[in-house]
Amino acid sequence: MNTFALRTAITSAAIATAFALGSGFAAAAPAFHGDPNTPGTQLHVHNDSPNDMNSYQCGAIGVGGAGVGSNSPGGSGQLNGVFFGSGPVQGGCVGNDGSVHFPSGRAE
Repeated sequence: MNTFALRTAITSAAIATAFALGSGFAAAAPAFHGDPNTPGTQLHVHNDSPNDMNSYQCGAIGVGGAGVGSNSPGGSGQLNGVFFGSGPVQGGCVGNDGSVHFPSGRAE
């Protein structure tokens, strides 16, 4: 077996192992959602996994406005800002564990 084939085989085995080990774990991340049952346009951040016990500091901007806010560990929190109407939003969040996420959602 030549050097190139040996390196290719080792790299393939390492990649396959990484995929096999990582396939059973779900990535925890925050998610944005509106609250159509409450008067006024709002945006909330919450953890999208029941096992996610991180808190997140987030900012979001969209066609209807912008806001910043946070949530408690494992809970939900409101993004405070000005949202003039419902519409899609894109944001960025930093978790208390140092993780960085870019969720999207809809202000309602």
